[in-house]
Amino acid sequence: MPGVAEPDIVLDIAATTQRQSGAADDPGPTLPPRPRLAIRTLVLVLLDAAVTAFAAILCFEMLEPQRPVLASSAAVALACLVLCMTLSFFERGLYAAAEVMSRQLHGYKLVLAWVQAIVLGTLLTFCLASVATDIDLPELANMSAILVGPFVPTLLVAGFFPVLAARFLRIRANGGPMTVNRTVIIGEHDCIHDLLMRINASRHRAFDIIGVVEHDSVGADSQRPMTRRSFRGLPLFSGIDALERMIRQDAVDTVLVALPWAAGETDQAIVRRISMAPIDVYIYAGMKSLNMPLRRSGAPYDLPLLMACNRPINGWRGSLKRGEDIVLSLALLTFISPVMLAIAIAVKLTSKGPVFFRQRRIGYNNHVIEILKFRSMYTHLSDADAKQQAFRGDKRVTPLGVWLRRTSLDELPQLINVLKGDMSLVGPRPHALATTAGGLALEEAVPVYSSRHRVKPGITGWAQVNGYRGALDSVDKIVHRVNHDLYYIENWSLGLDIKILWQTVRLVFADDNAF
Repeated sequence: MPGVAEPDIVLDIAATTQRQSGAADDPGPTLPPRPRLAIRTLVLVLLDAAVTAFAAILCFEMLEPQRPVLASSAAVALACLVLCMTLSFFERGLYAAAEVMSRQLHGYKLVLAWVQAIVLGTLLTFCLASVATDIDLPELANMSAILVGPFVPTLLVAGFFPVLAARFLRIRANGGPMTVNRTVIIGEHDCIHDLLMRINASRHRAFDIIGVVEHDSVGADSQRPMTRRSFRGLPLFSGIDALERMIRQDAVDTVLVALPWAAGETDQAIVRRISMAPIDVYIYAGMKSLNMPLRRSGAPYDLPLLMACNRPINGWRGSLKRGEDIVLSLALLTFISPVMLAIAIAVKLTSKGPVFFRQRRIGYNNHVIEILKFRSMYTHLSDADAKQQAFRGDKRVTPLGVWLRRTSLDELPQLINVLKGDMSLVGPRPHALATTAGGLALEEAVPVYSSRHRVKPGITGWAQVNGYRGALDSVDKIVHRVNHDLYYIENWSLGLDIKILWQTVRLVFADDNAF
């Protein structure tokens, strides 16, 4: 599983992650794309809030036609109700991934959440009215008067039906069922069979099984032609290489490794290989004869699974980071657009060639992306794949390019890559396709190097602000860089991003490793 990349650990991992046969196998049928859960959840939250506000306003107009609905007291009471509705629906699990993608209405859960929302909204409104009275705000102190009389029971009963109708229409509009957690099981036949039985008997929808890879197709006898194409009605994929290709095509969210306890080394080799991709990996150790109460330890719901690794910066944290990228990159582009225009003019006037230099690099999930930079080298000497890394005093760099590279201003166009979604403001720096470290390909120098690609690459990163920037003329440098990148991935927070961005600004004019 992903971790530090010290040389002694690297050698051990290299021995257990050798590629296994089956690279030419058919990866299986075309699988559905990952559902955009964040957008669907946001739309559902806004829909519920709008319908709740509409129902409350309608009830208010029916019972209090002489009072303005936009009065401050009524508006605050309405805001309290919508806030409590959103929190109650979240608490009751109505915005969970399986619920958002479900084709079922779950009316009982919706009724409980609605009653809870009305009760909490009423209590919150009374509390705010009491506080407003104490601090002498008579307009807001009248909020409690809105709740006296038939308003609350009317809203409790009549207001529920618009919410119910909106959810019913949303389900009808979503069409057929969609997978939430596209899962592949890899392992030994009996363990897979037992795990499938447990999943089917589970009370919760934890996984959507889209295929199976049997242990025989991963082991020594994988050269034998496959005689079956299905496993209990599920597609049977032809090997771990086919599984890895699907993972790299963003067709798989979770892998369940189902092997008996005796298959420890095989288990570790599989987990270490697939855990370098941005997926969740769980281990089911063939416990079909083990019947005992299970305690939650990272495993989903009531299934006896051990978590080997998880997709980093996922769910709401991923949405928060994407929001950070959009807001800050837009603000930066607006603020520094005159500087970028001046640099573009200077690049065009001081040497022949285009303003921007385009370079292919490895991005999220090993996908190739094209990043933008201000051109800092003479056009006829440029090296798009970085077969020869830049060095101090490099004659290929223009006089203006020397200053641009020293101050990192040549990286500013990558803000456009951030807006496109190819990159993030903060993350592991992407490397060009032909980059080497001490004469070795990066994957050979550090076998866990691909673990960096579980998140989007960044304009700056934890390694860069800690001094690990510049030419990779030794294996030791890439080892330290990968260590810092993996630390960032496992310990991401919004505060850490802000810290890195602040340190990057301080280093712009004082980084001896920039050239």
